[in-house]
Amino acid sequence: MYVVRSDVGRKREINEDYYLIRKIGNECDIYIVADGLGGYECGEVASKICAESVYDSILNEYSNIAKSKNKDKYITNMMKNIIVVTNDKIFNMEKTDVKYKGMGTTLLVVFRYLDNLYYLSVGDSRIYYIDRNLSEIVRLTEDDTYVNTLVKTNIITYEESKNHPQRHILTKAVGVFKDIEVDVSKIDDKLNGYILMCTDGVTNMIKKHELLNIFKDNEFDIIAQKIVEESNNRGGTDNITALIIDISSLN
Repeated sequence: MYVVRSDVGRKREINEDYYLIRKIGNECDIYIVADGLGGYECGEVASKICAESVYDSILNEYSNIAKSKNKDKYITNMMKNIIVVTNDKIFNMEKTDVKYKGMGTTLLVVFRYLDNLYYLSVGDSRIYYIDRNLSEIVRLTEDDTYVNTLVKTNIITYEESKNHPQRHILTKAVGVFKDIEVDVSKIDDKLNGYILMCTDGVTNMIKKHELLNIFKDNEFDIIAQKIVEESNNRGGTDNITALIIDISSLN
């Protein structure tokens, strides 16, 4: 079970966010959220191509997962290779037309195979876990940003990073650099709460504990809608996408 909403926001003319949700048989669910970069038209092209390329590649590899002896290892390597292929596709497309210059996208992928959940992140879109009792929200991903690098190396504090003038500069995005490496993680099978996948149009507007309060105050079916509404109420300075997955419904 999932709910999703995507909105252009109040300051942008085009929604460069893109989401894709697909099911393959009874064994597999794919959830993808991408936030396009590169200005007018380029961003929406990059996010759509990225999401569809990832899905197509998983579909092509799907039958091989069942044949693999070590499924965890196979899926992890498969996902890493798929992102490399997708990165090449967008990076090379940029060279075909000047209008695609600077094109790229952030990327979130949550992939279910049987009872196992895997995820990856590129850029500054985020994945959160909210426990079943709605008592805690935990960020599962780390922003690939210049400012986050400064925080990790103790050059600036986390508090200083919030208003840093270069806080939106990405150190990693799909299609921007020739080479890309990603980490694929697995969600503990004891978790049975909720996954929130969202773009920075949400996280720049709403703090983590405020997102948890939205979960507490609303029925599951309208949580994504409420997140979009609240992001817009606070200015809607960017495109807004929120996708929420009820983990217990996947098992």
